[in-house]
Amino acid sequence: MFDRQPSTTRRAFIGTIGASLGALSLRGHAARAEASVHYTHGVASGDPLATSVIIWTRALPGDGTPKNLPLEWQIATDDEFTDIVSSGETSALVARDHIAKVDAGGLEPGKNYFYRFKAEDGTTSPVGRTRTLPREGVASVKFGVVSCSNYPQGYFNVYKALAERDVDAVLHLGDYIYEYPEGVYSNAAAVAKGRAVKPKHELIALEDYRERYGLYRSDPDLQAVHAAHPFICVWDDHEIANNSWKDGAENHNEGEGEYAVRKAAAIRAYHEWLPIRDRVKGGAGPIYRSFNYGGIASLIMLDTRIEGRDKQLSYETDLPYRTLPFDMRDEANPKAILSAEAMEGVPENAVQHIPVPFDLRGEKPAPMTDLTEINKLDPKALPQGFSYLPDGEKFKSDVLGAKSRTILGKIQEDWLAAELRRSKSQNIPWQVLGQQLLVGKVTMPMLQDSDLDFNKPTYISKERFKAAQMLAQMGLPFNLDFWDGYPTCRDRVFDDIKDNAKNAIFLAGDTHNAWAFNLRDKRGDAVAVEFGTPSVSSPGLETYIPAEPDVVTNALKKSSPELAYLDSTHRGWLELSLNREEAVANWFYVSTVLEQEFEVISGPKMTTMVGSHTVT
Repeated sequence: MFDRQPSTTRRAFIGTIGASLGALSLRGHAARAEASVHYTHGVASGDPLATSVIIWTRALPGDGTPKNLPLEWQIATDDEFTDIVSSGETSALVARDHIAKVDAGGLEPGKNYFYRFKAEDGTTSPVGRTRTLPREGVASVKFGVVSCSNYPQGYFNVYKALAERDVDAVLHLGDYIYEYPEGVYSNAAAVAKGRAVKPKHELIALEDYRERYGLYRSDPDLQAVHAAHPFICVWDDHEIANNSWKDGAENHNEGEGEYAVRKAAAIRAYHEWLPIRDRVKGGAGPIYRSFNYGGIASLIMLDTRIEGRDKQLSYETDLPYRTLPFDMRDEANPKAILSAEAMEGVPENAVQHIPVPFDLRGEKPAPMTDLTEINKLDPKALPQGFSYLPDGEKFKSDVLGAKSRTILGKIQEDWLAAELRRSKSQNIPWQVLGQQLLVGKVTMPMLQDSDLDFNKPTYISKERFKAAQMLAQMGLPFNLDFWDGYPTCRDRVFDDIKDNAKNAIFLAGDTHNAWAFNLRDKRGDAVAVEFGTPSVSSPGLETYIPAEPDVVTNALKKSSPELAYLDSTHRGWLELSLNREEAVANWFYVSTVLEQEFEVISGPKMTTMVGSHTVT
């Protein structure tokens, strides 16, 4: 039977590996001194087409000499390789971190295959299993969907369980690695079990990213799921830096060099270490792409992170304050305009709208009207009972509502519209959009003080949570990094779906929790559905909002009418099964990521039918 586990043991380094090779090149792999070739990180496959698939391995010479290593690759219909149907020659290249990646052709649609690599002396890699895209007319397809695997947060039990599932492909929606240094966004209990990161510093340079990928890929459960299924991947932000966009990132700071250099290094390492098809030489091209799964589903993979995304808005810097109009004709004695009648006769160029503090000690906030006194105040040390107030409506209309804002970029938006049209013209019933971030509208929830317990560990301070409750009163979005921060782009995509698609399903990662939405456009019309996958190991809402999970869920459902389902507690994965009449989303959770022994918990099933655009 097919062995999903890597053949090399995980014991300590022994013998003479060779100083020029050393632990750094091995990247966490436990080497056997007597081996002539070290297949340090197993095998992987990805980006399947009807007659080809990407196959991957990493191979080092046993004597430690840093040199290109010639390999033969083989694909067979059986795991004993008695029926080899395709083969060829390649090399594990020093310049590519000793990685061999092949676009292996000569295959047939809709078939399971086994693959391996072989060195000149006959030393073979572990065996992997893959599957090509199905033929037209197939009865059904099934995807396993994962995201957000954080090594120092716990074991990859989700990957171990998913390796045993029967799926056509695994869709990885990003945050395959995290770029943080030792001690940041980690779980002390997991680190104590040996889940510490390497390198210890934040990832900046190419060698940093390579070493972190090597650490992650040394995990036996990640190797197992790669060996069991083809992967179709897109990146999110942590493959580069937290909250990234096309020209920068929140976690790229002064003293860390040019962002473009860091971004290029991260992209190069991503294309080296993942079985993704390189669109251009060097793997630096865009990663949005599509796959036709047997005429049942057009799988459209998007890049909502760095391809064309405008910089995220921030409530701390972009939220305007409520203003008062002043008549500035007499600059020495400006007058507050407090009524429509007072505005009459004042020239437009003489009116200035100026943020003013409000007196909050009465029943209703009252604005200060003496501009001379206002100018004497320190905005950071206002008198007790006074505060500047956010202008939520202006933020929604003028800032969030800017027509040019995009999370995809104009080129990708046009490409997506064309892909939807093509899918519809081919009479494909489902358009599955695999991407990183929640599309559904999530409004800041209102929670009572009695609901909260700040004695529990949380990433959000009590002061920040109070500020969030003020935003909740104004009906503002929960997270501006989501599509909620790009509503006009979402409107354009929804219009494209209504005009050019049949039945769209959005898939999302990033949040570490399980979600389902009935998506509606600005007119209230049903457009599509969305299913969000929980994380592999990264902590969820339970570590951000110090309240009971059912309280958080009920508050979010109350504030967010599109929300149909939320699990804010478990780690796990999503399986999406499609036939020509219905699509079924089934969530699975693992009981723990801090112990290697765990149970799989079957979550709810939600179904959407062709033509319904709703989930039940």
